[in-house]
Amino acid sequence: MNDSLKVYAELLSAIVRFNSITTIVYYDPENGSEECQLVKLLSWVGKNIPLLLWRSVDAVKLSSLVNAQLVFVACLPGLFRLDLLKTIATSLQYIRETKLLIELASDQDVALVSRVLQYCLESQMLNAAIIFRDFGQTQTLYVYDAYPEFMLKSQTFSDQQNIFPDKTIDLMGYRIRTMPDLSEPNTILYRDKAGDIRLLGYVWNMVSEFSRKHNASLQLIDQGKELKYLTHIQVLDLARDNIVDIAASVQPLTLRHLDRYHQYTYPGNIASWCTMLPKEPFIELREAYLWMMPAITFCLLAVLWLLHEQMRCRWQRYRRQLGIGWKVLAIMLICNVQGRLLMVFIAPPTKTSITSFDALSNSKLRIFGIRSEHNLYDFDMRTRYSQVFYLSNKMSDLQWHRNSLNTSYAYTVTYTKWQLYAEQQAFSHRPLFYYSENFCLYQYVPFGLVIPENSPHRATLHNFILQLSESGLHNYWVTKSFYYMVQAGKLKIQDFGEVRSFHSLFIQDLYDVLLAYLLGTIISLILFGSELAIYHATYWLNN
Repeated sequence: MNDSLKVYAELLSAIVRFNSITTIVYYDPENGSEECQLVKLLSWVGKNIPLLLWRSVDAVKLSSLVNAQLVFVACLPGLFRLDLLKTIATSLQYIRETKLLIELASDQDVALVSRVLQYCLESQMLNAAIIFRDFGQTQTLYVYDAYPEFMLKSQTFSDQQNIFPDKTIDLMGYRIRTMPDLSEPNTILYRDKAGDIRLLGYVWNMVSEFSRKHNASLQLIDQGKELKYLTHIQVLDLARDNIVDIAASVQPLTLRHLDRYHQYTYPGNIASWCTMLPKEPFIELREAYLWMMPAITFCLLAVLWLLHEQMRCRWQRYRRQLGIGWKVLAIMLICNVQGRLLMVFIAPPTKTSITSFDALSNSKLRIFGIRSEHNLYDFDMRTRYSQVFYLSNKMSDLQWHRNSLNTSYAYTVTYTKWQLYAEQQAFSHRPLFYYSENFCLYQYVPFGLVIPENSPHRATLHNFILQLSESGLHNYWVTKSFYYMVQAGKLKIQDFGEVRSFHSLFIQDLYDVLLAYLLGTIISLILFGSELAIYHATYWLNN
């Protein structure tokens, strides 16, 4: 091997060594008509690495064959061929972080290199390098800086240097384009005292801290307006059209638009989508009497009395013990009633909880939801229990009712957002709502940030999200959602619990007791009269 070819071999070896390459793809659309030196060394470099030779102008979906740990070696003619560059970009769909080495079969042409690498930047192929056919003599290769803007760089090859450093680690002050979806409390928009727009929320913290860590800043693509809510599909379309680099929005990965899963990052959190139900009201006064002395207690006493009467003759010798037993039973009943009476004043019992859709359909309570989200519910469930839902076309209506803790409805909510309402109710002596897993629409749904499908920030976002989760920062930001809402003036710290008033018993409060006493007296008189009538009738018949 002569010295010229040895330089090519060292270049390929350095790329494989520094980047843990597992596959080499050689692209030669001219089928050998162009004189490229790299093809002579592929069999030597790829002795222990799979080698894929591709001699066609048609694109192939490499993401379905190999992973991104590959080096894509292309032999292109010495002129700007947009069609071939588009073929490369299409073939590297979803794996644009692939290491791309292009050999142009011509003498050095800086203008041509600049046009090719600018197209690579537009196509999100950041790891691109270009050499010419005289590379063996000059050892000159061309790369570019992507951030904060395109800058062509010419450098001399060294086998001790990685020609494909990660450009997304330091973004050099690049302004990351973003847009919040204003789904509170994920992203909360408000204006400060000076009238300037400010944003809060755990999702906004994720995006802003990511930009700070990687030496970048954030740029809103549109000056958001109050109550301008972006739907799921609107956020996805912003990313698809490359209008945003990272959307300040977390969306479910598995509920809808499943064909666009490449537009999500690694899941930032996993949450169930269930329902928050109003707390059951306290029992009424009439129900309190029945609760203190349930009907089953009277039935038990009646059964014991009947058994005693039937077997009284047989138990004459145990008369003393039976008397003690009746007294003990009376003491137990008195203690039980007294304990229940005290509980009515200290911690009053509530009415029966709603634990199923059947029970919910039989009640007056309805689940407030969004019509656009209704189609995501299970088909059998939403058709069988369609009457339990109250649907609105406006997200703002749901947010207003839910944030104000309006107990007229139940509300669909993810567990992440429920933590806001749980904290909001922590200042009340009695919570108004509780999170019910009996009415879960979906369990354990992954939520991820929305990005363009070929975003160069995917890998760094993946690592960043893992670090947030491991450090506990994500959970910390989520638990602060209520205080972010208070800071933005969306909510206030207050006691939402119902004020309980106490007063002495009025005569109308004893109507049920007096009625029961009157009924018992009437029954006793009837029995007494019956006994007298039977006695006198028997006496008259015998005489």
